[in-house]
Amino acid sequence: MDRKLLSWVNDRNAEGIKPLEIAAAVAREAAKQKGLPLDGNQPDLLNIGTVHAPKETEYTADMIGSVYEQSLDSSARRHGGVHYTPYEVAKRLARIALSELPFGPICDPSVGGGAFLLAAAEYLSEKGVSPKKIIEEYLWGIDLDQGAIEVSRASISIWGSTKVWIPVNEHFAVANSLQSGMRSFLVPPKKGFIAVIGNPPFQNQLQETTVRPIEETQKLREKWNVNAGPYADTASYFLLVALSMLGPKGKCLLIQPQSILAAVDAKPIRDKLNQEAALEGIWIGGPDIFEAGVNVCAPLLSKDLRQSPADIWTGIEITKLQKQLNHGENWASAMAIAQGVPTPKLKGNPLDERASATAGFRDQFYGLAPHVREFKAGMESVAPLITVGMIDPLRNRWGSDEFRYAGRTWLKPVVNLTSLFADDKELYDWVQDRLKPKILLATQTKVLEVLPDPEGQLIPSTPTISIECDLEEIWKITSVLSSAAISAFAFSKVAGSALSSDTIKLSAKQVNALPLPPVSNYWEQASQYARDAFSSKLEDVKRNKMKEMSHKISLAYDCDDNLLEEWWFKRLPKWR
Repeated sequence: MDRKLLSWVNDRNAEGIKPLEIAAAVAREAAKQKGLPLDGNQPDLLNIGTVHAPKETEYTADMIGSVYEQSLDSSARRHGGVHYTPYEVAKRLARIALSELPFGPICDPSVGGGAFLLAAAEYLSEKGVSPKKIIEEYLWGIDLDQGAIEVSRASISIWGSTKVWIPVNEHFAVANSLQSGMRSFLVPPKKGFIAVIGNPPFQNQLQETTVRPIEETQKLREKWNVNAGPYADTASYFLLVALSMLGPKGKCLLIQPQSILAAVDAKPIRDKLNQEAALEGIWIGGPDIFEAGVNVCAPLLSKDLRQSPADIWTGIEITKLQKQLNHGENWASAMAIAQGVPTPKLKGNPLDERASATAGFRDQFYGLAPHVREFKAGMESVAPLITVGMIDPLRNRWGSDEFRYAGRTWLKPVVNLTSLFADDKELYDWVQDRLKPKILLATQTKVLEVLPDPEGQLIPSTPTISIECDLEEIWKITSVLSSAAISAFAFSKVAGSALSSDTIKLSAKQVNALPLPPVSNYWEQASQYARDAFSSKLEDVKRNKMKEMSHKISLAYDCDDNLLEEWWFKRLPKWR
């Protein structure tokens, strides 16, 4: 949308003009520029309001939906997870989904302003299908918003009509496709859809404005027979909707938040999709596709169960990579491949055979807060509190800088164990269970950052993960978790689940499942380098010891790779 039109839209919004009236004004001008008559056969949208759009702008059908989205109240857009797709992106993704398919009915289960169906229409037109046939037979849409349905119907009719109007028929329904699926239509296609494409609403369950009531989550679980966790984004359920609507050998491609690739709560949905369909490709879009800045992707799934490597596309240009995702690899590996992250195949017994990773919850975080004090000389019965920000690779920054915790800034926060015992015996026991030899692991980091605590003196603050083990295991496990190999391996398993697409976020359960290398002299040497690196107070010495440590772990895993080590070393945080 050009600046002049955007300014006009914002001015009309400020005047209190309703979004449908603003979209209607653009639709009327677009129809006029195509020479279409207002003869009573025009779409209903064109009859709404009396606002006039700027005449000097050159209008296209896709601009109607874009204007409608821009006109919606921002809080309503956030609550509904509404992010309409840039038209050029929709066109490229639609081409990927439709390129190998025969002609047939295509559905968008959350049609919005119609960008994906318009993109499909253009593709079919390029293939020689007449606009009349495209509109009357091939385009189907569903949306909860009556206004969105009116906008998409008008956009498509304007796109395909020339001298006379081609009306959009009953193939557009106001319904909740999450609950009704194919039943959204009075007479759905007998053989299902050849393709289901679109951009369903994103509703992050960690944000108050988009969280679902638990009753709604339970309905979705029952409807789609999947026991997804409560934090699975609403958009991920639309993939199950799409699959249910496909005919034989049909394909679906729906834009998703990148959390679908690895989020633990969405795993049952991924598992169900992998059982019932074949992953033919994944688009890794990045954070700059939508106004909201959300990181996006789009899996391409088919019902023909073709078990072959999946293609990977990246960026707003939808560039196809040479490297593919092998059958059986987890979806998050596509993110690693797209970012050029090495993806080592590590094998070994899981960490939980030699240690136990655990993480606190909100109850521990808020329960400890009233008992945290700033350390002063002479204090007794206290223990240092370690937040994620205090952990750098093999370095404890407690007391070296100021850090935020529970709404305050601290230099040397400690927990008063005496007052905690008097106030909350259960939480006190939880803290005592943490005061043992362990390794603390930070979250949301570019490489795994660990802090060994062989004396068992530190208290982890949620969401820091505590990995508890026998004292003689501390430096072995520290060396593994601090290595290039395990950081790259972890990234390939969980990419997309963190706040940033470039960081690693592991749960305690995922840490417990990390593979340890077989016992070897390389591992013994690495553990000594880890001990030496931790003891060093000089940046150059510490980093050189860590490089040696990481290299020995790579040898222990039999995955010695200079590119892997270089990738890891560049991502280490700056010395602070």
